Amino acid sequence: VEGPQREVDLEKVASAGTPSADKDEGVYKGGEASACVSWMSFLASNREVVVLPLSLIILVIFTSVELDSTRPLASEGAADRLVDHRIVVVHRSVALDDHESSADGSVSDVGGRECQDVVGEVLQKHDLPLVAGFFIGLAVERWDLHTRVVCTIVRRAGSKIELVIGGFMFSVWLLSMWISNTATILCMLPMAQAFLDSLPPGHERFQSCFLLAVGYAATIGGIATPVGTPTNGIFMSQFSDFWPEQGSFSFATFMLCAVPLSAMLLCIVWLGFVSVFVWAGKDRIPVDQGVFEEMRLKLGKLTYEQMVVTADLLLLVVLWFTGSRINDFPGWRSVAFEDMNSSAVGLALTLPLFFVPCGARLPRVVQQCIGEDRCLSQAPGPMAPRNILDWAAVKDGFRWEILFVFGGGAIIADGTVRSGLAAWVAEQLASLAVGDYLFLMAVTFVICFVTEVVSNMATLAIFGSIIATTASMKGLDPVKYLLGVCFASSFAFMLPMAGGPNMVVYSTGRVPVSTMAKFGVLLNCVAIFLGGSYVALVVPALLGPYQNLGAPIAG
Repeated sequence: VEGPQREVDLEKVASAGTPSADKDEGVYKGGEASACVSWMSFLASNREVVVLPLSLIILVIFTSVELDSTRPLASEGAADRLVDHRIVVVHRSVALDDHESSADGSVSDVGGRECQDVVGEVLQKHDLPLVAGFFIGLAVERWDLHTRVVCTIVRRAGSKIELVIGGFMFSVWLLSMWISNTATILCMLPMAQAFLDSLPPGHERFQSCFLLAVGYAATIGGIATPVGTPTNGIFMSQFSDFWPEQGSFSFATFMLCAVPLSAMLLCIVWLGFVSVFVWAGKDRIPVDQGVFEEMRLKLGKLTYEQMVVTADLLLLVVLWFTGSRINDFPGWRSVAFEDMNSSAVGLALTLPLFFVPCGARLPRVVQQCIGEDRCLSQAPGPMAPRNILDWAAVKDGFRWEILFVFGGGAIIADGTVRSGLAAWVAEQLASLAVGDYLFLMAVTFVICFVTEVVSNMATLAIFGSIIATTASMKGLDPVKYLLGVCFASSFAFMLPMAGGPNMVVYSTGRVPVSTMAKFGVLLNCVAIFLGGSYVALVVPALLGPYQNLGAPIAG
């Protein structure tokens, strides 16, 4: 556990080990344990005591040693990356909201780029897709559309526990493709808790693993689309930077590559769960349909705002998906708005939500046509809503720090290539005498376990350019490897701090760390084998014109 919760736990342990007046051997040991825990608590609260001296040592070592005489900036690049990410991210000296967004990229002049040039490029190119995704996600959350989706799917599952589990997992998987997986699991949690509370005693192990399976579904769903998780957005921006002559990576091609892998992982988690806890169980787990019926009654009719957000989201997905070439279909951007990229499409469909009035402000005649009971405009917040999205509501829910994190990752990736660090590390890795499949499996293995303790965005920002350059030097497909690193950076199932969904289900108190670690290691191994094999054997046939491009170049 990290952050405030970890410090509270340490304080509890320290108080439990406080020595009493009896000076026997056990008391002295308790005092030593208390002192040890106190030091741990001090270091957890004052990480700069360790981070700053260690950063200074790294800077001195790497700036005084030349890694490669032909690339004089490689040593500085290595020092910059280690200080910015390996220490900052692992030890959380810069604290942000959650693991998915907890890397802080520094603006550096490594590689000879001026700070103002780098910042201008990042703010123009790399933040806008994320802004559009956040806006549509906040609209879905504000008007409770996600709750209606989950409730509708689960109610149709009937009384079979296998289908109810599948309904929860599928709906969470589907929603997390388009909105934050952490927000998805948070908003689904009350429904899951109500269902679990309706079960008779004796199913505690089922309850903890049910929450874990639903959390895994949220993580897996984020893999499927370019807007599902920030790492996918980083892949899209890295592709445009590394191979600028290719333009942007097709939204449809990304989903064509990612959705099958995501769906297979979802099915494996569902099959594994129901095999162990349902089909192999002694007692049949009852399903109380009254719980879901009560939820449906509370939701009421489909509201005007939910209709607007649904229509906007569907139109946005269609335009994103059909904008680029799909086989013989040239894409609508080839006919009109040729320079309109995915970022512009996203903003064009989400910014108008700030001007569309909510149902309560519509003319009386329009309300009567729609249904006055659908225009009540009930939304959380101290102020009555005026539009589908109001700035007062958005500014509190918007995760502003991710804009800097996202841009920082792009800067790190560009600096890693420009400084020569990526080429130097790639030369060392290229000398390994392993084939394509084994090398890809090794890369997937390393990235999967690194992302358990390091931000997935930082993992892709650092390793993406290095692995793509290595693949190019070995005569392999660099885009395939970059996509493999992108997928593997989302294989975070083992620890609470590995991702937002993991932390949310752990915070319920129903999921012990030991249970998460045990099942997470198993799922990590399955994801490594399946993901590595899928990228090696299937993805090349799906990449189309993006195969066998040259080595990455600095933008």
